[in-house]
Amino acid sequence: MLVNQKVRILIFISLMQLCSSCTKNDNNPPDLFVQSPLSNESFQLPCDIKVSGYVTDNEKVDRVEVNLVSENSATIVQGFDLDADSSYFEYDLSFIVDDLLLLSGNYFINIKAYDEFGNFTSKYITLYLNEIPKTLESLIYITSNTNQTFIYQQDSVGNSQLVKQLQGNHLLSIGNSRSQHLFVGTDQNGDFFDLNNFTKLWNVPVVSSNYPLFIDGSKSEDGNQSHLVLADGRINSYNKNGNIINTIYSNPQEWFGKFNFQENIVVVESSSSFLDRDLVVYFRQSGIEKQRVEINGEIVKIVSVSNNEYAIFSQFLDESRISIYYENLNQIYTDLELPNSIIYDAILLDNYLIFSSSNGLFKYDFNLNTLNSISSNIKPSKIILSEMDSFVYLTVGTELWTYSGNGDLNYLSNYGDSIRNFIPVYNK
Repeated sequence: MLVNQKVRILIFISLMQLCSSCTKNDNNPPDLFVQSPLSNESFQLPCDIKVSGYVTDNEKVDRVEVNLVSENSATIVQGFDLDADSSYFEYDLSFIVDDLLLLSGNYFINIKAYDEFGNFTSKYITLYLNEIPKTLESLIYITSNTNQTFIYQQDSVGNSQLVKQLQGNHLLSIGNSRSQHLFVGTDQNGDFFDLNNFTKLWNVPVVSSNYPLFIDGSKSEDGNQSHLVLADGRINSYNKNGNIINTIYSNPQEWFGKFNFQENIVVVESSSSFLDRDLVVYFRQSGIEKQRVEINGEIVKIVSVSNNEYAIFSQFLDESRISIYYENLNQIYTDLELPNSIIYDAILLDNYLIFSSSNGLFKYDFNLNTLNSISSNIKPSKIILSEMDSFVYLTVGTELWTYSGNGDLNYLSNYGDSIRNFIPVYNK
């Protein structure tokens, strides 16, 4: 009996070893071949990219995945997951790429082929995509009187129509073509609107104040965010969906004035009284104060002129002043004093400061400290930079003008009512 038991055990072990040798795993990945697109092929958006080729495997191809990704491996177009069930599999598909906001650059078609044992082969095909060109779609101009604000849209052939009428006097408005929305703040309310049909997207809740409800506003350089300075001592940043993604709070008993948003910091005027004013630097994400310096007069505009350097346009009684603030040193130096002058607006154009005042329109070279008059008769209330060419729009009462970097000053049209703001609308 004992011998028979030993024989059974030996037979069982032999059978297990035999079965184990019969179920050996396949460690060979599939062979992947790409026929199109060609490596380094260039496409103009919008486009249809054809992806084709075939896969072979010594056992069986299980599936093929195809995606369009950026240089940092972010998915641009969610691709295809193709099921296979043979040792030879052909794939032939198309990517439609029509994203208005996609920038020119290198992208990759990533193809992965798997066999039934989980082995895979991956290939990246380099492509160059040319972005959809930016185009001017329409012009928006805003007027306001008798406790009403009117939003007009002018099309490419010059036809204008009233698209929105709001309660209250106009205080602030910002257009954002990338997010395709428009903010309009009055002395009663603040709302974001869709730029396509001008329906209200969301409201900006405000609290009553002795100061204007909306002090200043801007959009980020990439257009992904809009920023508002509110009367209650907050700077809110909104994404394209209207969500508040960041807030900076002023100190108690202080309120914010004009500001400038950069990638990592925010430079803003902070006041506790008419005479007690500081220029304050905050870390953008945390909202923690970094430093401050005392200033004289009320800030009209803060313009970034280079990394860590800002032109500060300020006003005290009937004297205007242009100063340069060095953020790295936390020092501010007066460059130019303008007696008997009130500054309205300023902007950086081709490394020159273009500003308007009660004495006319000027061009200032802050490197050489030289001031040149562009026109003593043209006194714009707003200077708006074109996002496509090297020129600015100028709102002068009821009139619209342009000024280019080469010195050309041109009259465009008369809108019949005083223009509070002018906003070019682009396709992106």
